[in-house]
Amino acid sequence: MTVNAIETKALNIGYRGPKGDQTVLSGVDLSIADGEFLTILGPSGCGKSTLLRVVADLLEPLAGDISVLGEDPSVIRSRRQVGFVFQESTLLPWRTVEANIELPVQVGRGRTGVRDSDRKRVKDLLEMLGIAGLEKRYPKQLSGGQRQRVAIARALFSEPRILLMDEPFGALDEITRDRLNEELLDVWRRTGTTILFVTHSIMEAVYLGQRVMVLGANPGRVMALRDLKGQKTPDNRCAREDPAIVNLMSELRKTLEQVS
Repeated sequence: MTVNAIETKALNIGYRGPKGDQTVLSGVDLSIADGEFLTILGPSGCGKSTLLRVVADLLEPLAGDISVLGEDPSVIRSRRQVGFVFQESTLLPWRTVEANIELPVQVGRGRTGVRDSDRKRVKDLLEMLGIAGLEKRYPKQLSGGQRQRVAIARALFSEPRILLMDEPFGALDEITRDRLNEELLDVWRRTGTTILFVTHSIMEAVYLGQRVMVLGANPGRVMALRDLKGQKTPDNRCAREDPAIVNLMSELRKTLEQVS
């Protein structure tokens, strides 16, 4: 029996406080297949980042049900099967690239020593992400794009089944962002990791995603879930200038205008 990567039913998410619950996103019914690339669009405050935090077991839902790889999110987090990449790289400035990448597993396993297998894993990841040879550099010696590549390598180090990405390329210039889009798709094709990718860029959402989910605000809710497989090759490739892709971006823009 095939188990979906993520399943939610009537999920309400938000924050609890002394004056009552503050619901950010309500009534979410969602099924995400294992190995799927889902992109998420929506106005500020609609719950995009909050949804990722519930999947990662960083926030408990207010109501409803959620399963991750057929288990409670806490079980998956304890197994280190979920990786998280934030908008900022959040690298520790006093640790080298290699040491930053290894840190989550060292903390999780309660050990400080570095194994030969760890070093090989770091080298393989940096080669896959196009920054081989930077193992001994410090974050201040890297460009913004390089730091984000290191952050992705750190998230992938423990070989997670699910990768959550919260606007990871939002602060980068357009050329670097496009290059990282290509590299991320290559990583996804090679690893088969399920990816949930939050972005404010319609172009990025369409170019990366097999499906695009559009969230509305006030209250936060799922307004549209668009399947893009018909506009792409079986391995999720498309041309940014393809008229079908341009038309799809126009449709999504209109949807966003209605829900903002």
